[in-house]
Amino acid sequence: MPELLRFEFRRLSKSIFYRIVGVYCIVWPVIVVLLLRLILGLFMNDSGLNFADIGLDKGEIRYLNWLISVGFINDLPKFLALFICLHVGRDFTDGIVRNKITAGHSRTSIFFSYLITQIAATVILCAVYIGSALLALLITGFGVDLNGGEMFSRWGTAIVILLVLTVFFTVISLIFRRRALPIVFSIIIVVVMSSLSSIVGAFNLPAKAVNDYIAARDEAYDEMVEENIYTDDYVKTLKKTYTKDTYTNIAWKFCHPAYVVSNLGFNGDYGADATQLIGGNTEYLDELDFSGNFISYYDGDYSPDGSGLTLRDLKKMDSMRISYTKLNLIYIGRSLLYILVIGGSGYYIFRKKNLF
Repeated sequence: MPELLRFEFRRLSKSIFYRIVGVYCIVWPVIVVLLLRLILGLFMNDSGLNFADIGLDKGEIRYLNWLISVGFINDLPKFLALFICLHVGRDFTDGIVRNKITAGHSRTSIFFSYLITQIAATVILCAVYIGSALLALLITGFGVDLNGGEMFSRWGTAIVILLVLTVFFTVISLIFRRRALPIVFSIIIVVVMSSLSSIVGAFNLPAKAVNDYIAARDEAYDEMVEENIYTDDYVKTLKKTYTKDTYTNIAWKFCHPAYVVSNLGFNGDYGADATQLIGGNTEYLDELDFSGNFISYYDGDYSPDGSGLTLRDLKKMDSMRISYTKLNLIYIGRSLLYILVIGGSGYYIFRKKNLF
């Protein structure tokens, strides 16, 4: 195994494609930061302001640090799909895998040498991307704020999620001898996941939060009936109007299961999509809060179902919020499970596969 690892890392260091992707990870975050700085500069010129007058608070700077540095989660998958499938796949056509077997290396050593080097290659690219983004933010005057180091745990979560794809691309490259099929399949996976992530992430409302809300709402109705504020018939009408399906509609029933079993909700949960800036959502939050799903802000922060429940009432419910510490553990645990299943299945097939 050590000999194979040295061989693979040496090949990796000499790969032109890998170097190109590495350069991209250095240059692209810098371009993004410079463009943002340019846009702000044009705005300031039109408004007669200077950069200091923009007055970005710590929360906004922190979120900007996060948004730009975590861009690798959306930028790298397409490059990894191409690089891994070409880099690993060519070993079959070039006879390198056959030569390794002939030299006495076991299939286990061959399989895991590929897996380990590709995982390491992905982690290095992510680290380069993050470092370049932070350096660009520092040089352009935005500043660097990592929330006391807490951001490292979120980066770690994003990297582990990306490693699921790395393992998948490596496995299918080792299973299929022809390079074209893994490349096409991997690109399709990346495109589909990119499209679905923007949809599935919008349906992260937990079923328990809905159940707890309905229980609290029904209790509020009962109190109003006892106080002769509402009649039983009126409460029945309200319950028929505002059923559970009001909050868990057909779209939720289809998309929420996908959210629960996959990592497609990461962009939405962590605000890792650049469209967040367009929508004006620039907060670096400590937790996800679902209470807003049940409140009508046009009615003075009250629930529209006549229960009298306010945003403050809902924020007291534990099911209405989840910390990012817990969310990190959920995403990491799910990703590690995927890695074990995909890697284990690939290893089983590779051991039985005809390599000649």
